[in-house]
Amino acid sequence: NVILQLGFRMQGRSAAMWQRVAHAITLPSASGLAAMAAATSAAAAWRPSPTALLRSSSVSSPRPTARVGRKQAERWAPAAPTATTSTTQLVQQSLCPSEQGAGIVANFGHRRTTGAADKLRAHAQTFGFRGLVIQLRSCHNYAVVLPGLKNLRQAKDLQREARRVSLHVTIDCRSHPFQGGLAAVFGHRPTRRAALRLLREARRVGFQNLQVQQDRCNDWEVDLYGIKTPVQRQELTKEAASVGFHLTFEPG
Repeated sequence: NVILQLGFRMQGRSAAMWQRVAHAITLPSASGLAAMAAATSAAAAWRPSPTALLRSSSVSSPRPTARVGRKQAERWAPAAPTATTSTTQLVQQSLCPSEQGAGIVANFGHRRTTGAADKLRAHAQTFGFRGLVIQLRSCHNYAVVLPGLKNLRQAKDLQREARRVSLHVTIDCRSHPFQGGLAAVFGHRPTRRAALRLLREARRVGFQNLQVQQDRCNDWEVDLYGIKTPVQRQELTKEAASVGFHLTFEPG
């Protein structure tokens, strides 16, 4: 299905009035989702980063002698996803990869079909919101979003405008598009600066090829890609724990 992805320009101080500009994009059809869902029991392989290393000394090497203090052990982190949740999300991601890219978007809501999402978009347009597009986020999960927002201040202005006409808008933030597979997450931090400090701590005890990434607003994480098998994940988890890092594995 081909729809128009429309850019926007704020007119005056009102974030509710947008001017159309921009190009066509192709959304995946919902018609094949039922067939793909039948393949859920066969977990698809993911695409690991070819340059990612588990650690400079490898996961099978002797344990490092580095010690960590109380401050490092008391790292802040949101509730970790369970192994079952991560596996389910991984299968969903392989069957119906998310179209969410890097940037800040205003999210007007989620619907299970493209038809229902199109109705939601049309409803928002009656209040003057233009440039809305439909993004596939996972199987049977379509988000109606306004992409291309410059910063959180602009996004919150739009959110307030939507609230005045009883539209519930949330703000989605990502620093990178989805890469596929599971990422080993060394921790979450509320700011990029704090996540960079965490990255340096992990590097000091030998972990390499780490990336600082944002997958939600006010949530930055330190990730390692390229962990291919359950055995590698188990070994990496044990080695990280020996130097004070509690790893989780999340779809990347």
